[in-house]
Amino acid sequence: MRASLPRLVRVLPRSAIVRPEHGHPPLRIYEELPKDSRKQPSLLEILLKEKEAAGPNYPPNVRIEPVASKSTFAGVKRDLVTQMKAILREK
Repeated sequence: MRASLPRLVRVLPRSAIVRPEHGHPPLRIYEELPKDSRKQPSLLEILLKEKEAAGPNYPPNVRIEPVASKSTFAGVKRDLVTQMKAILREK
């Protein structure tokens, strides 16, 4: 026989919960990571670094294309967008 949800849930009175004093933030039980260590490099950045490090030994069949978003083509007419995307691609 399985236990029901009311059997598993235990209700605590408010007095049983320790709350921080008014105006003071609760104590942190972890150390905040520096912001620059949180950002991990994207795959594109990693591949570009590898390409620079390898120099002429980098395999020619691996193409690295720039990211083309809508904001890249903000001032371009609609009928020219596909042509502009084709120009941006490596050949």
